[in-house]
Amino acid sequence: MSQALFQTALYASLALCALGLVWRASAWFLVRIGPDVREITFSERVAAVYRGTIAALFSRDLLGLAGAFFLDVLLLRRLFAHEKLRWFGHLLVLVGFTLLLSMHALAPLVTANLFQGYQPTLAPYLLLRDLCGAMVLAGVAMIYFGRRRPQPGLAQPRRPLGMVFIALLGFVLLTGFLLEGHKIASPRAFQRMTERYVGYSDAQELEPLRALWASEFAVAFDHLKAPIDPGLVAQGRKLHSDACASCHARPESAFVSFPVARMLAPVTGLLDAARADVWLLYLHVFACFLGLASLPFTRLFHAVAVPLSLLVNAAATNRGYSSAGRAVQRALALDACVRCGICDARCSVAPLARNLGNAGLLPSHKLIASAALANGRLLRPGRESDALRAADGAFLCTDCGRCTSSCPAGLDLEDLWQAARGDLVAAGLPAPAHWVQERPALDWAESLGSGCGLHAFSDADAACAPLSADRNSFSRCVQCQTCTNVCPVVAHSIEKADGVDLTPQKVMNLLRLGLRDLALGSRMVWDCATCYQCQEICPERVRVTDIMCELRALAVQRLGAVRGTRGRS
Repeated sequence: MSQALFQTALYASLALCALGLVWRASAWFLVRIGPDVREITFSERVAAVYRGTIAALFSRDLLGLAGAFFLDVLLLRRLFAHEKLRWFGHLLVLVGFTLLLSMHALAPLVTANLFQGYQPTLAPYLLLRDLCGAMVLAGVAMIYFGRRRPQPGLAQPRRPLGMVFIALLGFVLLTGFLLEGHKIASPRAFQRMTERYVGYSDAQELEPLRALWASEFAVAFDHLKAPIDPGLVAQGRKLHSDACASCHARPESAFVSFPVARMLAPVTGLLDAARADVWLLYLHVFACFLGLASLPFTRLFHAVAVPLSLLVNAAATNRGYSSAGRAVQRALALDACVRCGICDARCSVAPLARNLGNAGLLPSHKLIASAALANGRLLRPGRESDALRAADGAFLCTDCGRCTSSCPAGLDLEDLWQAARGDLVAAGLPAPAHWVQERPALDWAESLGSGCGLHAFSDADAACAPLSADRNSFSRCVQCQTCTNVCPVVAHSIEKADGVDLTPQKVMNLLRLGLRDLALGSRMVWDCATCYQCQEICPERVRVTDIMCELRALAVQRLGAVRGTRGRS
């Protein structure tokens, strides 16, 4: 490859990568999430980051930051706590990719200076190169097969360009293995080596060396077929020892490339004629440059954003956030999310999302909606239904903190949801609980046309709220009030004038009496914190909290349809 072309492509990709990183990072100082940071300027955010960085570097907290970098960034401690398989896959990718980059791509700068007499065709470098590539492939496979599957009936978040870098990475590894395999089997590569290092011009003098390389180095000479004369091989071994052994080891240790060379042997002549060594090298190198240039625009950008987020959160744990610092942290969270789905699996309102058929209640979807809201895309004409579903997702969150505690990137998702709620209210998108609680439960029941609340479940209702439709799920309730005694919502509302109208066991009793529509508009259904204490302590094992979630989902559908009507006078 031309040195001028190589340097031009390298510098161009580095420039594109640098410009992209600056562009993506600039959003952290511009995006506004939450009414409390709306008036904070770009310069105030920059100043806050500068002060925070200086304070962290020149304080006693530096040791804690170093520990966070080692444990959270390098060893992925947070991911290990929840997903062992994916943790191991990420570790394989991190170690394999880092070694490939430093000891192969940057070999003239790193490996050659660390190890005297380095040659890429010697052991153990043949083995290590293939081992690192295999580690990356195995890691990607573990990450893919270990990922969280979406909730039944709910789609995963759309990820534009999400697979671009994975495809590029796979292409780089594929072309690398093909290039090395072809060079092992290529007679042209052998000829080029002998002309440069052996110095023999007579083809007959090189025949013993060809015999050795055909039998022990997998070079696919057309005129040398097995079995090869052992005497000729023995003569070649002497010549190899004198001229080649210092630079070439037997390639069996390249446990991926060597089998590839064996498979390519029947077509090696055609590949040599087509100069495969040249165009495979170009494909391999330029795919690497393309990956570098596209890093800020693909999913790999979280490799930059996640470490920064973890370090920012570690620093804030000891020092707290200023308003400007919190504005940067929220914007950074939009880029640091890796869409792993761990938060979705632990979300306490996941049953509600499933019953409503609204994936917008799940944390990964809420984060995407928060980004769309901050960028002004969510409130564009024609996206009213998306905005309403996003509002449901933000306001039906119970702030249980499970998403934050399980996030491998250490994102403060609770703070993000609270900020997004403020933006939604400012945009005129109130929570369902707000408009439901504006009217008493009896008024809603009358609006539904069911009189005092007696109404049979339709098939659609039963599909949305199967537990609430099945008498076996709540008929065991003995009205012992154990659920009410442990309910924090009831305890908190005792001294409030607008406290809950029904206690948990009364909601269960309404269901036993068939007064389901009357339960839909009760404050208890909407004030429930989904802490699961009632369900965990119930002596009859009634799934109280799950039934509350189902009633809330059913209420959004049924009460929303009659939201503009009033009860009968």
